[in-house]
Amino acid sequence: MEFKEKQYDGNYEVSEVEFYNENQLFNGLLYFPPDHYQKPYSLIIYFHGFPQLSSLGDIVKNYYFLLDMGYSFLVMSFRGYNFTPGKISISSQTSDALKVLEFTHLMVKKGIFKKNNINILAHDFGAYIALILASRVKFLNKMLLLSPIINLEKHVNHIDFSKSLYYINRFLPGYVKGIQDVDNFIEMTKNELKQKKYQIKEIIKGVNVDKIRIISGSDDRITPIYEINEYIRNPLKNVEHVIISRMAHEPYKEEEFNEIEEMIKNFF
Repeated sequence: MEFKEKQYDGNYEVSEVEFYNENQLFNGLLYFPPDHYQKPYSLIIYFHGFPQLSSLGDIVKNYYFLLDMGYSFLVMSFRGYNFTPGKISISSQTSDALKVLEFTHLMVKKGIFKKNNINILAHDFGAYIALILASRVKFLNKMLLLSPIINLEKHVNHIDFSKSLYYINRFLPGYVKGIQDVDNFIEMTKNELKQKKYQIKEIIKGVNVDKIRIISGSDDRITPIYEINEYIRNPLKNVEHVIISRMAHEPYKEEEFNEIEEMIKNFF
């Protein structure tokens, strides 16, 4: 991808990217490493969680260190989040993820990205989508899951899920589209989860990634350690699970952020 007038965010060249999928658009940001790194670049694609309140620029700021390691970094809003059109669903986010990988293939052919170094960094519900994606494609190099959602069916059937949706609708209007009718959205998601291609126990059978690392907290009640062992580590043999002591589902302390950063650096 070449531009007559390059745009920069500090030391990093950055481009807005636009994906057209199922008659709708969704947008992202593609950051390139400092100029002393040469093409083709290794790439890390970031899949955000739910409900995703941060701007794309703020997300990238947390991962400047990956750019300084020579990686390109691609982050986008799945359809239905923030300013993107559409409605969220498991199927729509899976479709968006596949569309992004089509884009990476085109960039590989143009000599922008390395063919054998396409990686995923995913958080929360984005990790669930990453696992679905990894069960459908065979060329991903590394995948790092941060505080992943694993047993989605459990959450969808829990009363707290509907409470969370009502909270988002009331206090964060417009951030997530398609959840205004809470009962209908939950029923739609339950119907999606009846399909084997979206069930974690079926998904995991087809996951094909060279290396997988999971980072989670010992006090994570949303995805407790035993779920990661049951659904991910037991069926797969190439999974490393790193546990941060006393961290909940989201890191809040500076030392937790620093520890996560070091774990990400070491992995990539």
